[in-house]
Amino acid sequence: MADSPILSTPLAGAQTILVVDDVRIVRHVIYRLLSQVGFRVYEAASGAEAIEVLMTATRSIDLVIVDVVMPKMSGVALARRIHERWPGIRILFMSAYPAEVLVREGLEHPNVIFLAKPFSGGELLNKVTAALRRVPSPLPTHPTANQPD
Repeated sequence: MADSPILSTPLAGAQTILVVDDVRIVRHVIYRLLSQVGFRVYEAASGAEAIEVLMTATRSIDLVIVDVVMPKMSGVALARRIHERWPGIRILFMSAYPAEVLVREGLEHPNVIFLAKPFSGGELLNKVTAALRRVPSPLPTHPTANQPD
């Protein structure tokens, strides 16, 4: 994270974010960066764990940052489930995979907010701020390659 230090964002403090990634170090780095600027942050290592956090969280969650490619349930499948049950939650997708893999995973919608890995702290904060300011919109409902039955 070589860019200038992140001091604050006008949305921090009042917003709660759930970070979903199967890679522990990625979750930890995002957690640390967002917590340092005042966001309340939850973590989940899978789609199933994310649903559990959403159902049991003591605060309403405003944004879910989700990796597109994960075992068992893709980030796109998770986003669809979230929008079915909690339509007001915003989604920020992230991935290090090339576009053709993301399309295969079901991320074809042109209006999603996307963060390419690796990213800097400033890039993360800019995407989080943009996602939180955006009106939530559901994803198309076509099936994806690893969406569970």
